This record gives sequence, C-alpha cells and structure tokens, in this order.
Amino acid sequence: MNDKKPFSILNGLKGVTIGMANIVPGVSGGTLAVITGIYDELVDAFGNFVKGDWKRNTAFLTPVIAGVLLGNIVFARIIGLLFETAPAATNFGFMGLILGSLPYIVKHSGIRRFEWRYLLLFIAGFAIVLAMGLASRPDKTAPLTELTLLSCMFIFGAAFLASAAMVIPGISGSFLLLLIGMYTTLQHGFSTVNIPVILLFTVGTISGVILISKAISALLKRFHRSVYAAITGLIIGSAVALYPGSQPASLMIINWVAFLVGLSLSLLLGTNMKERLRRIRNKQ
Repeated sequence: MNDKKPFSILNGLKGVTIGMANIVPGVSGGTLAVITGIYDELVDAFGNFVKGDWKRNTAFLTPVIAGVLLGNIVFARIIGLLFETAPAATNFGFMGLILGSLPYIVKHSGIRRFEWRYLLLFIAGFAIVLAMGLASRPDKTAPLTELTLLSCMFIFGAAFLASAAMVIPGISGSFLLLLIGMYTTLQHGFSTVNIPVILLFTVGTISGVILISKAISALLKRFHRSVYAAITGLIIGSAVALYPGSQPASLMIINWVAFLVGLSLSLLLGTNMKERLRRIRNKQ
C-alpha cells in the first residue's frame, strides 16, 4: 500500500475513533476503520509488518495504536454515560455514522456491475451481524480486580478474540466480550486506568490483529471486490442491529438529530476531504 504515510496525527485521530467504537456494544472498530479510509492500510501494515517496510509500517501504526488506546481510555466513561442518559439517541447517532459511510464504501469497493457472488456475500455478511445484534445480551458480570495467572490468561484471550472487531467490520468486540463475561473487566480497567489490565489487553489485541490481518490482507489483494461485498453486508447489518425499536414521539426529534449528526460526519469523512488532507500533508 503506497499511500500509507509515516507518522501522522490524522491517523492518530482515526485511531481514537476506532478505540471509541470498541467501547460501544454493537459497533465495530473495523467499521470505523473503513469509514475513515484507513482499513486497507491498517490490515496491510499489521498483516505484512515484517515482510513489508517495517520502519514505514511502524511509523504508520504507532499513532493509530496510540489513538486506539486513548479512545478506549477517554471514552470508556463518556460512552457509558451516554448509554445511561440517552441510549436511543446514542444508537441513532452511530446508525447515522455507519450508514453515511455507504457511498464511500461502495465507491472504494470497485464493484461496478451486478454479480450473484457479490449479492450472496453481501447477504451472508448482513445475516451474520444481524444475528449477533439481535441475540439476547447476557448479564454483565462483576469485573476482575485481582490479577492472577488465570485472570491474566482470560484478559489476554478476551482481547485476542475482541481484536477481530478491529479487523472485521461489523463484528462487535464489545458484544463478544459480553458473551464471554469479560466486558466489565476491560471497561473497568480502562476507566480506572489499570495499567496491567491495559497492557494485557494491548498485547492480546495486537497479537490477534496481526494474525487476522494477515488473512484479510491476502484476501483483499486477491478478491478485493468480493471482500468489500461482504464488508458492505456486515456494515449495514450492524446499523440495522443498532436500531433500538419504536421510541416515544417526544424523543424522536432528539434521536433524528443524533442520526443526522452521525450521518453528516460520516458523509464528510467519505468525501474527497481525505484526498485534500493528503495533498496538504504532502506540501508540508
């Protein structure tokens, strides 16, 4: 990927949005990576870190990873507060953010004509995420506060599993953590800035991202349009799964305002703004 740039503050900000998304049950950090136009570069840098230009990959990934950690730490409490005070509006905001990315994703996919394989891959991706989104949420468990060898293994394994959300759009790492009973442990660890938990989570996440990215990077190089057909299904399915159901009329104005804010932000990210920013950085 020749368009990866060395150390970039903009990529750090994109990492913050990915970290923020990882906190939200039902939202995938991978989805935000696609929306912000960093997805292909991210999986290529992780998947081909050693075989590629490792110095350039390091410069590219450092601000992204730092941003992800910052997003996790800063937004752990904020997202929790938003879901406590305005859960429906928060969901509508993320729905707008996700759906607003579709024009950019369709353009980037390179798909220009109908083929049955694209439709089938789209349906498969849509069905997988929708089934996960509609599944009943298990009750939150008490966070692990004492670190033992066994609890450290659980945290590492949970982070490894949740790393799929950073690489596979539409797959919610938070929901996977809820299923295995580790969501509150990691949420508590980040909100209280528990350094050992954060380090374990980071190492587990990076390990998982590297292995999954190698597979995704290879698929993107050989079957780019087919992969993006499945990604489109995954992303739309995640937006549908976020729909909170019918709401009182008094709240719908707030909900739709939140939706439009998310939609506008996503459409802005999906325009040629990224290209304009690249030109500005190149002149510096």
